[in-house]
Amino acid sequence: MTIPANRPHDCKTARESKLMAVTYTSIEEPVDVLHVSEAYGGGVQTAVAQYIGNSRRYSHELLVRVRSAHDVSRDLDVPTHRIEGSVPQFLMKAARYIRESRPRLVHLHSSFAGLLRAFDLGNAKVIYTPHSYAFLRKDTNVPVLYAYYGIERVLSKKSQVIAGISPHEVATAGRLVNHKRSQVTYLPNVVARQNVNPPKRTDRRHVVTVGRISAQKDPGFFLDTVHASSDPSITWTWVGDGDKSMKQKLRAAGVDVTGWVPNDLVLKYIAQADLYFHPARWEGAPITTLEAASLGTPVLVREVETMTGLGYPGAGTAPSEAALAVKRFFHDPEYNAWVTDESHHCALIRSPEVQRSALDRLYSREN
Repeated sequence: MTIPANRPHDCKTARESKLMAVTYTSIEEPVDVLHVSEAYGGGVQTAVAQYIGNSRRYSHELLVRVRSAHDVSRDLDVPTHRIEGSVPQFLMKAARYIRESRPRLVHLHSSFAGLLRAFDLGNAKVIYTPHSYAFLRKDTNVPVLYAYYGIERVLSKKSQVIAGISPHEVATAGRLVNHKRSQVTYLPNVVARQNVNPPKRTDRRHVVTVGRISAQKDPGFFLDTVHASSDPSITWTWVGDGDKSMKQKLRAAGVDVTGWVPNDLVLKYIAQADLYFHPARWEGAPITTLEAASLGTPVLVREVETMTGLGYPGAGTAPSEAALAVKRFFHDPEYNAWVTDESHHCALIRSPEVQRSALDRLYSREN
């Protein structure tokens, strides 16, 4: 397939295409920012949508390997090229595309796309956002984690900007880089201000969480919290899908598991809840907690190292502690007000205006 040199952005094939072999013969105005992601879905997809929406003065394209089960249906109206196949195939095709299309900046999202830093990408400036470093995972054996760490340490010495999405990620990047060749900056996740804020029902106490039923989101911790709460007045909902065995266990404990639903319905579930509880075992800077806070739904999070510095009220490190925090939220008016105020503050300090300023520094044509 050959894309014409003028790349008409108003035609369907230019906006969204399956990329097999692309040849550019003459490009007078390369795109400003090419976003590349091997794990395009869920929070990464939402974050990229915000980056594009908050930097409209620059032209953008997407080069992605989509995980269909994680698709949150963000219509970005920018040229999108989808690469199918294995991770090695993705990397080879993506590197070739970058060399031939010659974008001014390449913004790599997540660890596997970050491997492209080992390839010849022409003269493009490289920006790398880990969206949670792979070596911080808690579901992988130690030798694999050491391998992830070694790869990141080597690749972080190359000339690039690492744009971390949380204070913890920024601090981690700072320990990896060669400061003569690399820069580290903070690129906070944000969400657009939400208008969906229906009144909460007063006849129940409803707790919700959102995500894939997987090791990272730790449904086992959520399940143990439900059991430890032993409060029949509290109802629990998991918005998402994933591991079948764990899904059955959640439902057996009385948790409403919705399966995958459209993003507008996800927001409705969050907005109608009385409390958002985030049980993840490790994280970057979750979008769903921000969405909850922006919708006026108070947030409690499991206290894990990677969430340090984000400012959300903590619910302890064990299911028994989390259960007590949830029950206290519903029975202690002062604690309820504190959690609500702190959650609201988290949304206020991560405004679209803050991200626009950070992106303008990253994407500036003067760089």
